[in-house]
Amino acid sequence: MTILKSLLYRLGLGLGGLALFWALGMLSTNEFGKSAAIMATALPGLGGLCLLLRARPAWLSTTTLAVIAVFFLDAATKGFLRDYFGLRPNHLLVLQAVFNTNPAETGEFFRHNWRDVAEASAVFTILMTAVVVLERRLSRAEASRVLSPLRRRSKIAVATLFTGFVALHLNPTMAKENPVLYWPIRYLDYKGQLAHADELQRQLDRNMAQRADWQVRYHGPAQKTVVWVIGESQNRNNMSLYGYARNTTPMLDTMRDDLTVFRDVVSSEPATMASLMKMLTPAHLDDPDAWTSKPDLLMLAKEAGYRTYWISNQMPNDGWLGLVANRADERVFINKGSGRGENNFDGNLLPDFEAALASDAPRKLIVVHLLGAHPTYDMRYPDEFARFDNTDDSVMATLEAQGRSPWVRHARNDYDNAIAYNDYVVSSLIRKTMAATGASDASLLFSSDHAQEVGHTRNHSGQSVADASGYEIPMLVWSRDAVDARARAALEQRPYQTDRLDHTMLGLLDIDTSYYNASHDVLSDAFVPMPRRINGRAYSPSGHAVLPAEAG
Repeated sequence: MTILKSLLYRLGLGLGGLALFWALGMLSTNEFGKSAAIMATALPGLGGLCLLLRARPAWLSTTTLAVIAVFFLDAATKGFLRDYFGLRPNHLLVLQAVFNTNPAETGEFFRHNWRDVAEASAVFTILMTAVVVLERRLSRAEASRVLSPLRRRSKIAVATLFTGFVALHLNPTMAKENPVLYWPIRYLDYKGQLAHADELQRQLDRNMAQRADWQVRYHGPAQKTVVWVIGESQNRNNMSLYGYARNTTPMLDTMRDDLTVFRDVVSSEPATMASLMKMLTPAHLDDPDAWTSKPDLLMLAKEAGYRTYWISNQMPNDGWLGLVANRADERVFINKGSGRGENNFDGNLLPDFEAALASDAPRKLIVVHLLGAHPTYDMRYPDEFARFDNTDDSVMATLEAQGRSPWVRHARNDYDNAIAYNDYVVSSLIRKTMAATGASDASLLFSSDHAQEVGHTRNHSGQSVADASGYEIPMLVWSRDAVDARARAALEQRPYQTDRLDHTMLGLLDIDTSYYNASHDVLSDAFVPMPRRINGRAYSPSGHAVLPAEAG
């Protein structure tokens, strides 16, 4: 056997493994092509270099296994992240989730997704074991016979391959696909994005000195309380309030006549930070960077004379959301742990909420940020709300008929338990607002940041960029001012997307400003429905979003 044939045999092992990752859907065609191109130069180039330097035979075997292991591990990781997020791992949403975390959240993530991690790990282990076995056989065969030395032509071929491997890295796109460089480069990109965002925020703070441009005017009563409850990861299709087969919202159901329940609302994004950035500021899908030069809702409320409160069961955030929360006059973060995996239930916010309601400020804006149904679902409710554990009902029968796995069916039960507990929390917030505000002007709006896919359209539980179920959220309003049944029924059918929710909130706050547009206020008589988009595609309630074609 010639040295060159030996190198090509080893390359065949690596490319064959990558092809299997592609066949299993863990690599896209684009990713497979780029990884194969790098491996085709890296493996024979680096292996041949060992031979040119007359290294020990074991070095060739070690180099081969190391290169293939790096590529296979990269493919397994990308496959897992693709399955979880529905996107390539270099998408900003994925990078935010990967890098903006901590040990507690990482532990929670693996606890919730251990089956998917185990599946990707099993594919990696099986393929890598096969390569190790075949490599050892080849090494033993080479040891029993004399390989012909590298001829001049073979040396030129090896040198060309190694040079090609180095030259590929002159192309930034290809360099980023090198598994060894993939995450370090993206981490540096992500840190650069954070630094850029910090600079933009400093610029925003400087711009905010020009308050005259805001043209803020309050035109409401002397006494006014507005509560905005921001839910987390809640899908309206899992609420009996919206017709779900399970009785997951019994308390809100009993309050139905007091609520305006919007039937067709979608989030603008499938992830918390990107969604809230558009809900809390003038930024929207057509102008996502407007938050860098225009005031957010808390700024405008304070300018209008409101005392502002931020009460949260989310972890204190040192990023953009932390900057917004820190503008509130009073801030309470009850989650003292290091992540959203803490077993701190949303009901523990109620005493702090009551204290805010009891404040003697004439005008109050109270923002309540819940943990809602954020994964891991079974950490979001106390034991007495485990109502759907081991339930054998029509929901389970439907999921089983659709071929959903046992763990996705189990996740659905946990998720519905979390929805039931959220029903208790949100209904309690509404009742406390009713009781504390007496006859004064008061209103409460509840909306979720985004939704969850829990076996609705595929065998997956968690966030989803690709599925409509990742965006279809509940939104409801309680107001002291009664709305007659006919007008309320018409309001509830209005289609809406939450990137314009700041306009609705400004309307509830009775604030006129240059940043308010009544046509985007879903409660206004001047409201005009707009086309909605999820994941860059037109949304309709009867259809599902599809992933757009991946860019190179």
